[in-house]
Amino acid sequence: MANTSSDTGFLLHSRPFRDTSLIADFFLRDHGRVSVLFKGVRASGKQGAKARLLQPFSPLLVRFQGRNELRTGLQVEPAQNGFGLTGSQLYSGLYLNELLVRLLYKEEPSIALYDYYWQALVNLQCGALEPTLRIFEHQLLAELGYELDLHLDSSGEPIHSQRLYLYQPDQGFGAIAVRPRHGDFSVRCFSGAELLAIQRNEYEDNDVLKAAKRLSRLALQPHLGDKPLRSRELFTQLRQS
Repeated sequence: MANTSSDTGFLLHSRPFRDTSLIADFFLRDHGRVSVLFKGVRASGKQGAKARLLQPFSPLLVRFQGRNELRTGLQVEPAQNGFGLTGSQLYSGLYLNELLVRLLYKEEPSIALYDYYWQALVNLQCGALEPTLRIFEHQLLAELGYELDLHLDSSGEPIHSQRLYLYQPDQGFGAIAVRPRHGDFSVRCFSGAELLAIQRNEYEDNDVLKAAKRLSRLALQPHLGDKPLRSRELFTQLRQS
């Protein structure tokens, strides 16, 4: 008998498969990231009702079977009311989803990360976009085993608010005497005050927010590779429209 499981979670991404089927990538509380094939859901009638439920940012109860990398979907139904994300909130949520699709290994559950994601959606719905994204990025990096140590520099000395530091993805933050003016070194330079504020999740200062965004991009880049994030492109288009 095929192994059958039920779990609660969120749709991250879906794509058509053959004529009427659909492959859905879920982030499930107890299973992590799982790909599920729903057969015939893009057809009209009763089966097509499933496809209308497969929307991001809505908690879903999903029942599926199989042991392979691609499971077979049996049932999907609402678990709770969804998060009403619109405009910039929506694009920010899609960015979080794309990070999870790109960075999470399949079938590696993390209840802590699931809770972080849920809280991020709550915060996005309240309108706290930039701080929410920065906090989740750092939580995600930590859960993947790449936590940013913002307490100590690469020599093991405490980060000092009055000093400057150069970020190296594989080494951490090295103290430097003079702020670089141009190029890659300038992008990777941070003040100790900025790093300590980021560590405390204190984002009232716009300069700290900008520094946190720059740091997140530097830290995520080695893991995301060269393929651009589609959600980032959509967000840029939204701001330009």
